[in-house]
Amino acid sequence: MKPNLSKLLKIILPLGLGVFLIWYSISSLSPEERQKTLQYITEANPKWIAISVFFGIISHLSRAYRWKFLLEPLGYSPKLANSFMAVMAGYLSNLGIPRSGEFLRGGIISSYENIPFKKAFGTIISERVIDLLMLILIICIAFFYQSTYLVHFLSNKISNPFITLGILLALILSGLFF
Repeated sequence: MKPNLSKLLKIILPLGLGVFLIWYSISSLSPEERQKTLQYITEANPKWIAISVFFGIISHLSRAYRWKFLLEPLGYSPKLANSFMAVMAGYLSNLGIPRSGEFLRGGIISSYENIPFKKAFGTIISERVIDLLMLILIICIAFFYQSTYLVHFLSNKISNPFITLGILLALILSGLFF
């Protein structure tokens, strides 16, 4: 393939995919939903939009930096910009095919930074495991702080304290199981 055609396709295909995804999401709405969506967009406060965009970019930058940080012990030091763009491309890919972004992210960083795909994908998996452990920790903390409310709620609904205790234990065990 000619280099100019390859460059052109690298620009046109992602833009075309973006336009298609926007068109697809809008075309699935009813006329009333489209009108409401347009009304919500025009009435939105630009200050809150700017704040959310700022924190969204910070969130994605921190994910890219964390990924870069995970690759460094393996002997690779990718550019933050390439890590960030790979993360963003992964999010875009997930809009079309759920969970495909992780594979795409590994493939992009592999091609731009000459990092073996297996190593890049391994760091992505370890990042997901860490995310899962953090989520479990947050759920446990929330459960601990809200346990008195939960016991009070269940004791108002169920008069037998043994059944209440059984329900709480079943919730804890099913949470640990899943």
